Amino acid sequence: MSAELIDAVRGRRTEQVRRLLEAGADPGTREDSSGLTVLMIAAGQADPATTGVLIAAGADVHTADSRAGATALHKACQGGDLDVTRQLVEAGAFVDAVAPTTGHTPLMDALWYKYPDLVEYLLDRGAGLKLHTHYGFSLEEHFAYELNVNTFGKDKLLRAEQLLKERRERDAETVEAQPLMAAVSAGDTGKVRELLAAGAEVDARHPMLNGFNDAHTPLLVAARDGHAEIVRLLLDAGADINAVEPCFGAVPLHKAVYNGHADITADLVVRDGIDLDFQGATNGYTPLHDALWHGYADCVTVLLDAGARLDLVGHDGKTPLDLAVEVFGADDPITERIASLAAA
Repeated sequence: MSAELIDAVRGRRTEQVRRLLEAGADPGTREDSSGLTVLMIAAGQADPATTGVLIAAGADVHTADSRAGATALHKACQGGDLDVTRQLVEAGAFVDAVAPTTGHTPLMDALWYKYPDLVEYLLDRGAGLKLHTHYGFSLEEHFAYELNVNTFGKDKLLRAEQLLKERRERDAETVEAQPLMAAVSAGDTGKVRELLAAGAEVDARHPMLNGFNDAHTPLLVAARDGHAEIVRLLLDAGADINAVEPCFGAVPLHKAVYNGHADITADLVVRDGIDLDFQGATNGYTPLHDALWHGYADCVTVLLDAGARLDLVGHDGKTPLDLAVEVFGADDPITERIASLAAA
């Protein structure tokens, strides 16, 4: 059935694809000769109808092809169909996915293949501008090279150049419009208090600039950087205590314990709605895992006193007890306490 599905996708026979999937064909089927999944084939062929059917059947938008490491979104940006690109992004595809062979992101491919409508869409979805290829070009150097070597489609390239300029201007304006984030980053407690009193948006997210604060809320930054009084001010102003940042998939409690801020940890764990056991997307670690991993016994104690779970397992298969033995040793009081609690 795999060969039949691949043939139907390559032939753009959407209804046949639908029937094969309903009959049990695997939506993750991969073509041996190209290394592409059927979703990548449909995306590269600019076939939104078939792409939609495959996504609805559970095709993985994250997986990479087995030759170049590109995703279906890369292929969509080579194929040039905006509907396909939108379908993939709305299904969760990473706009900044990096191909391991070239270092290209989907945006780089959309620029290279001269699709300004795709460029505009990806820029609006926060695609990064400060990323580099694996052969030494920044995105902007890569685009400048493209402008220099191309004669065909110059008008499309110039439109894309204007879109890049407009995005840089919007980013600068967004940073300027977020004085609360600037005050939090500077640790300026007085300014934070003043801005909150004036109605500053407490959960505004920093723009995606390929920097340390990308898509962070002020609380995530304050918890990470150890600004305890600012953390309290933000929480009292209604900041989302479980806000997740998209890079590591961490919440403020991860940020606090990862950096050893026991005072902030203690403030967070007693707040209404706190998720003590949130598992980060990168490694599946809970805040307790992180506190143990980095050897912050005082943060570990706060989490244990608050009732953090001991049965959750990271992506490496380790429980908190495993990490306690590894970091502190089997005879350390922290390890003994965790072992006793786990046994109970």
